[in-house]
Parts: sequence; C-alpha cells; structure tokens
Amino acid sequence: MALTGYQLQYKRRMKKALALRAKADRQARFLVARLATVLTLGETAADHIGRINTLYGTSMSLRTDLIDGYRMAGTAAALNQVAAASLGGAPAAVFVNLAANAGGAMLPPDADLD
Repeated sequence: MALTGYQLQYKRRMKKALALRAKADRQARFLVARLATVLTLGETAADHIGRINTLYGTSMSLRTDLIDGYRMAGTAAALNQVAAASLGGAPAAVFVNLAANAGGAMLPPDADLD
C-alpha cells in the first residue's frame, strides 16, 4: 500500500529530526568529555598551586571562580549561569615579595613544578 502525502511528510520530517538529535548527542558527548578533561587539568593545577603555597608560605587561590563553578554545577542551566557570571575572565595573579627564608638560595628542583 502506498503511503499518503501526510505519511511521507511525517517520515521525511522525523528522519531530519532524528538526524539532528543524533548530531546534538555526538556534540554533547564530545563537549562533556572535554569538560571532564579540563576539570581534571584544573585539579592538577590546584594541586601544584597548593604545593607552591605550602613551599613558599603564600596563599594564592587554588582555582578561578569559573573552574570552581563548573566543578560545583550539576545541570546545564547551572553551567550556563557559571559561564555567564564568569565572562570577566580570571582574576589577575598577584605576586608578593617573598621573604628570603632559604637564605636567598633556590630550592631543589621539583619535576612537577618546574
């Protein structure tokens, strides 16, 4: 039995809609994987900053508001709010004059930090 014009229109429209949904799913999987990678890199950077803070007795913040917000956000709406609120970028790093606790000598090299 031949399909009616109504049925053919449905079939064509549904095929396009399913293809669009599949494309969106592929993009979402890619972006979620990238976000997970970036958050892991952010944790690594926070560990390094924490070690440097301990080593030199400073108190540089471990994470920017943007990365911290992404870590805490659980939904797409929350992620959008974090991105919108953080458009100003990262705060400027402020380097302090360190006291020469080691007598001015450099500390031994650390492969993770240098």
